[in-house]
Amino acid sequence: MKYIKYTNLLFVTLLIFILLSCNRDEIFEREQYKPVVALLSDDGFNIFSEELDFSEEVDGYIAASCGGVLPTTQSIDISIVEDKNLLSSYNNSNFDTDAERYALSMSSDRYVIDKHSITIPAGERTGRMHIRMRTTGLSPDSVYMIPFKVNNFSAYEFNPKKATVLYRLFLKNFYASTKDGDGATIYSQRGKRGFTNTMVQKKVFPVGSNEVRIMAGIKEFEKEEETIDRWSIRLVVGEDNKVTILPWNTSEFGMKLTQIDGNSDFPNTFSIVDDGYNTYKTFLLRYDYVDPDDGNMYEMSEELRLQFSERDEY
Repeated sequence: MKYIKYTNLLFVTLLIFILLSCNRDEIFEREQYKPVVALLSDDGFNIFSEELDFSEEVDGYIAASCGGVLPTTQSIDISIVEDKNLLSSYNNSNFDTDAERYALSMSSDRYVIDKHSITIPAGERTGRMHIRMRTTGLSPDSVYMIPFKVNNFSAYEFNPKKATVLYRLFLKNFYASTKDGDGATIYSQRGKRGFTNTMVQKKVFPVGSNEVRIMAGIKEFEKEEETIDRWSIRLVVGEDNKVTILPWNTSEFGMKLTQIDGNSDFPNTFSIVDDGYNTYKTFLLRYDYVDPDDGNMYEMSEELRLQFSERDEY
């Protein structure tokens, strides 16, 4: 009798285990096949980064994606709204009261969104919302973002953790990008300051479609606006790759400098140099400048070069 009871108990236990296992498998399979929609982003703060050229009009976008094993049978329409509270939360979480480091909300006169929505057609995985932007005149020293969130959607399920996105803009031209390093592209510098040989790493900031900004001489870059105004110079590359050297701040508080032309070794040009092993973007510069700290004038001859692959430019 005890044997029969034991056998029955074992049978019931085994049956429950089988049923639970089948239920877990069914749930897992259903989850695997279930379409779930999300806004595409890079990290825990749901940032989607894009690198755009300086232009009066250039296209950016944010995107949504639908997961799941099987193709969808319905079109998914996602309504998108802007929410500046998302940007405030990001700034407060990352920088607390250090307002100078805050990301800036992109001014509304800088972009146009024809349709605040994303559509993922039936059977497809992704959809985009286009953003037409005017990047000319933006500062390489600022972080620009546009905060978006999902207002509603027409089908399936939306991942609540991926229902917001901070669109972050990086600026670039052929010579430099704010996406590199700490907001600038690092060039190797060699040359002379007066009679002293120089060899440093120099930060090059894109500031226009054909312009970059550097610190004069061998001054190390500092983020303070006053230092940037006093020490920075602008390099403007012409169609013939001739470089014009100008003070960044043209007021009386800006850099005092004189471009010196006619030097065969440093002819104020930009060029692509191939030494047989590597290819370099190369500035050859010659100018005199007044050191804002000691008031002395220095003759500056410098080569700035950056190794690159032409394949990476396209």
